[in-house]
Amino acid sequence: MKLVYFRRGVLPIAKKVLQQEAQGWLNESINTMAIPFTFFLAFGLGLKGYISDVNGVSYMAFLTPGLITMTILLEAYRTGAWGLWMDRWHQKMLDEYRIKPIYTTDIIMGEILGGFLVALIKGAIVGLILLLFSPVTIQWQALPLYFLLVFPGCIFFTCMGSVVGTSFPKPDHIAQSQTIFITPLLYLGGLFFPITALPDWLRPIINWLPTTAAFEGGRDILLHNHIESRYLLIMWAFAIISFVGATWLFKETLSE
Repeated sequence: MKLVYFRRGVLPIAKKVLQQEAQGWLNESINTMAIPFTFFLAFGLGLKGYISDVNGVSYMAFLTPGLITMTILLEAYRTGAWGLWMDRWHQKMLDEYRIKPIYTTDIIMGEILGGFLVALIKGAIVGLILLLFSPVTIQWQALPLYFLLVFPGCIFFTCMGSVVGTSFPKPDHIAQSQTIFITPLLYLGGLFFPITALPDWLRPIINWLPTTAAFEGGRDILLHNHIESRYLLIMWAFAIISFVGATWLFKETLSE
């Protein structure tokens, strides 16, 4: 019964997310590549002659895994935010959710599963393109460990996106939330520079950011096939807390 219910509740919502992303997939793919590829050209190629090795690797090798991870996290956030915004404010699907025998946890789980698959596909596309231009040796055998790290990251960013998409009726609020909250998380988490370059008073705070765990941990996995266990613990802690919060908020929304 549990398995049947899971298939009936979670998988159709994940399928809906994938179908929404399949519409206009070419434009979506171009939009996805625009930001990381611009960063790669501006910082990776433009500054490689001015920046020495970082943490024992070239700056391009330092930057490329971070851009791949950034793409996955951003796409998870975007999928959750716009997916729930469309459901509540545009397509009015909340009324349909209210009358169907489906739990709020299944709705959020479906969004997470769909968002993770979308983010993984787009991250793979960006990663393959970047690796064509970057002399980086990826530890391909470490990909399962990398997925174990980015999956809770996708849970966190999808849940945060779901909260934003459910809470704000105007689409420009989604862009504003990304500028105010998501962009600082990405830039301060060690995407473009090692966090050891930050002031001593700020570093203890940055060490506990989920993006720091994602970028530092993802870089260690893809380049060196190892990771500090605290990065996994941080990612899963943020994932669990955000899932509980997003589920509670969505349940309250459905009861209105």
